This record gives sequence, structure tokens and C-alpha cells, in this order.
Amino acid sequence: MKKSQITRILIEGSAQLPEKLAKSVEERYAVAVVKTPENSLVLAKARDSVSQEPFYLTEVLVTECTVSIEGTFGYGILMGDRPELAYYLAIVDAAFNRQLPETEGWEALLLEEERALLDRRLREQELAMATKVQFETMEESYDRAK
Repeated sequence: MKKSQITRILIEGSAQLPEKLAKSVEERYAVAVVKTPENSLVLAKARDSVSQEPFYLTEVLVTECTVSIEGTFGYGILMGDRPELAYYLAIVDAAFNRQLPETEGWEALLLEEERALLDRRLREQELAMATKVQFETMEESYDRAK
């Protein structure tokens, strides 16, 4: 499982999952905070559709945190002002980087949460599609009238 997938699941999924994983590590290991959760601004890069040249679209508020578990660093960053979640993400990242035994059972939990996220998105999409309006052109109306 890729780190980007893990991070996406932890950010978008249940708020209890990152806390649960981080607390299981905190109970058994000394977690040293290298950089406390703090807000930063980062530039969002985009690409011009015509010239294909990159440019900076805007600034984005992020919260970032760095921790260390027995000399192995972990980094957590996410959009918005959510210091606790950035801290939990950093602990989970450090645990995976350190290959702690606790991480062996996490993949199943993460995959289950990913399925729940997919189900939620599908339900939201179904609700949105239920409100979709069908527009007819005058030409289509005239064709049916003949």
C-alpha cells in the first residue's frame, strides 16, 4: 500500500481510525515531537492548458507535523487547520517507516476504511444523479411531435 493511499484514507475516512492507530503506537513507544503541528502556506502548482507551462495557482493553508520514533522520522501534512490529525498522520508515517510490528494489521483496517469511503462516495453520487435535470432541445421536441 502506497503512502499517498494511506494518507488519503486517514484524512478522508473516519476520524477515529488515525487516532486509534496513533494511540496504539504511543502506548508502546516513545514518540518525540520534532516539529509541533503548525500552519503553513504552500503554493499550489498548476499547468497552463495551452502552453503546458507550470504556474502557481494560489496558496493553500496546510497543517504539518514531524515526529520521531526511536530515531525514525514521520511526517504528517494535510490541507486546513487540523493539528491533531497532522500529529496522528506523522505517528502513523513514522510507524510504517520504522516497520513496527503494530503496522502488520493496519493494512486490513485501511482497506476496510477505503471500501467504506467508496460506498459513501457512491451514495453521494447516486443522490446527485437523482437531482439531475434532463434538458431537451427544441429540435428534439419537434422530432418527437412528428
